[in-house]
Amino acid sequence: MNPTMIDTITRLFADRKLSRRQSLAAGAGIAAGALATPALSAVAQDATPVAPDAEHGPEMLFVQSFQSGSIVPSNDVAGRYTITLDHGLGETIYFSDRPDRIVGSTPTAAFLDGLGFSDDNPPNAAILTHNQDGDSTLAVVELFDPVFDEETATLTYDVSLLEHWRDGTDLAFTETPVDVDAIGDTFGTAHLFIDDCGGTDIYCISPDRTLGISGHVGTILNGEHDGFCYSWSAMMCLPCQPWIADDEGVWRYWGQQCNLRFPDCLDNCRPHKV
Repeated sequence: MNPTMIDTITRLFADRKLSRRQSLAAGAGIAAGALATPALSAVAQDATPVAPDAEHGPEMLFVQSFQSGSIVPSNDVAGRYTITLDHGLGETIYFSDRPDRIVGSTPTAAFLDGLGFSDDNPPNAAILTHNQDGDSTLAVVELFDPVFDEETATLTYDVSLLEHWRDGTDLAFTETPVDVDAIGDTFGTAHLFIDDCGGTDIYCISPDRTLGISGHVGTILNGEHDGFCYSWSAMMCLPCQPWIADDEGVWRYWGQQCNLRFPDCLDNCRPHKV
């Protein structure tokens, strides 16, 4: 694989600000407003953000490679396609840019569970395919509904073209950027470059249901922890700042933050990722 292509795709995600880290699903913000009382909303606005010099999680790019694949229009959603990727490695490669320079792999099934796929804030990806004549094509898409067969190492996604991704970029691709339907019904080797974790608010939930049906006491906004970053050790996306790479430790910290920030928690709130 041409290293220049990896660098170009990394720049594409950065230049077009495609990283989902700063993206907040619109529905999450609406839900937060609907659940919170005016008094609790005011408390949330007065909350103290995380110190800017706190350690930050790494920014990752993920790569999945396959020997062949096919693509057909989706039967379920207009404008989407179902892409089937065959004979994969069963592993997803992850790597980070400077200064972390983290490189490794994780089982694809665990990666899919940990990254998160939603209609509101799906992962972005660049699909690089090669046909039998040696020609390459590149499409930039959003990924939905992954299904992985571990026995055959076959992975399917629903995908949709990411609109206007070339606007305002000066990146030069040696491959010809195409729409999804121009890839062809079948293709040879394929590499899928997947963008980083998404961003979302953290809800502070109390077991006291007198506070509302959900027990929602307050919200720690996505910007206060700078989105989510991938923890290779926990194999999941965790709040970026401060960076606590283990699942139990990070939610213990944010549970403490809930109880410090919102008096109505009565030291009994637990954090919940929206």
